Amino acid sequence: MAKILKIKAKRTQMAGSTHYDYPPEYDSQKIQVLAYETFNPDNIQAVIDRGNKDEYLIGIVKDADAPQFLASVDVEEIDYATALNLGNRWTKRALKIIDPEKVARICQKIGDKANVNKKVSAVLIAGELGALDADNPEPGIMKSKSFQERLDRTLVAL
Repeated sequence: MAKILKIKAKRTQMAGSTHYDYPPEYDSQKIQVLAYETFNPDNIQAVIDRGNKDEYLIGIVKDADAPQFLASVDVEEIDYATALNLGNRWTKRALKIIDPEKVARICQKIGDKANVNKKVSAVLIAGELGALDADNPEPGIMKSKSFQERLDRTLVAL
């Protein structure tokens, strides 16, 4: 089995990057980090409002490794529902191109038609347009896994 942890890391903003200092009990070899608070850019203001000195993350560790982490005052065990609530707020599903050649072909066809001032007809790319819809199962563009999917998969794997 596994434990879900909420960890407070000290945060230092540098030009173009962020540096994190984790609690001394933190061991990157023993944890699967699923989300940082600022994975969702909408949350950056909340971190700034707290002084921009710390940030929270959600990680999963094996039961046997949990006592080491939980010895820190900056680490707490959280339940599944809390993890899901935080993780859904802290992450956004991103669009991913999984068939770049197909997407490029469709974009080229659209561009060619636009360059000659004609409407793109459904006939021109019939059967291909679904590849540009992330909710369509046709390969082309898809959404990244949801936080819940990643959480569930990691819990099962550990």
